[in-house]
Amino acid sequence: MISDPCTYILRQDDEFIIVTVWVDDLLLFATLESLIEQTKANLEAEWELTNLGEPVKIVGIEITLSNHSITISQHWYLENILMKEHMDKANAVGMLLDPNIALEPNLDGNARDHSNSYARLISELQFLVNTTRPDIAYSISHLSAYTANPTMQHITALKHVLRYLSGTKSFGITYGNVLNHPNHFFGYADATFANTDDQKSTFRYVFMMASGVITWFSKKQSITVLSSMEAKYIALSEVAHKAHWLRSLFSKLGFVQILPTKIRGDNEGSIAMTKNPQFHKRSKHIGVQYHSIREQVQEGEITVENCCTNNQTADVLTKPLP
Repeated sequence: MISDPCTYILRQDDEFIIVTVWVDDLLLFATLESLIEQTKANLEAEWELTNLGEPVKIVGIEITLSNHSITISQHWYLENILMKEHMDKANAVGMLLDPNIALEPNLDGNARDHSNSYARLISELQFLVNTTRPDIAYSISHLSAYTANPTMQHITALKHVLRYLSGTKSFGITYGNVLNHPNHFFGYADATFANTDDQKSTFRYVFMMASGVITWFSKKQSITVLSSMEAKYIALSEVAHKAHWLRSLFSKLGFVQILPTKIRGDNEGSIAMTKNPQFHKRSKHIGVQYHSIREQVQEGEITVENCCTNNQTADVLTKPLP
């Protein structure tokens, strides 16, 4: 598939099978059991395979199947990290970061972590963020900014995150039944304006389907913006690009998004800009590449809706929520 080179699909009339590949691990999904058996036979004719049956674990992700849901988690991956850091018996805490402590960069270069254990742990937890734990995305993103020269303050904060994880090892993502609905997925976009380190804003997005999160992202914006409205407009533009890719992927898989994809934001000014460039004096300096969202709205590919802050799912990626 052009949308994802590690995904293959075979159709036979109204039935189909999807094969996903990760190095030498394969997962097969099909509408008929006979398609799975036929595909396995075809693969075994070319390569030596080991049939492990129904998936239980792949690339460190544990899979729990039930009659009406699928849950993915990483209990044992996290358990190994905690044991390696001698934190498996640590007292759990309910907050990811201490709200009373403001992290500061190590400007004088003292107390540097020469063992690089800080960077290694950040990398291990980043894998957790990318797969099953979006709830720690903000904290790990924030702490990763100090990877080059961490102080004891940063190391202590990272250990605090481990204490939070020790009490939430069983957390994961559960997907329920997918109903026959023309909109298969929808997204949320949010941004925080001007951090204290370099005055750059950070945007986040979340896409949901079947009552679970299917993709999420958090990144510092490359440009300095002048207002919260501008930061959130750029966030909407970024999430619109992701929606375009998801629509293409789902279409190739046979799940066409019939209606416009819903994207929800919590800033009325930025939402209005996606539909009508009425704030020209305040937005004429914004890069042309961020205005492509207007074409997507006009062509009916996406629709941008307002949601109250309390219902802003992407907000979990903008602060260390308990």
